[in-house]
Amino acid sequence: MNYAANLPELPTNEESKFKETLRENLRFFKSLFYITKKLFML
Repeated sequence: MNYAANLPELPTNEESKFKETLRENLRFFKSLFYITKKLFML
């Protein structure tokens, strides 16, 4: 069953997983940096 027949071609599953992980890690480090900055400003 191909549900995405009418959608534009998506990147390979591995690629999108990798990008998703990268984005999550970036968000994590940004929040970590933010919290650390706040702690040091106290």
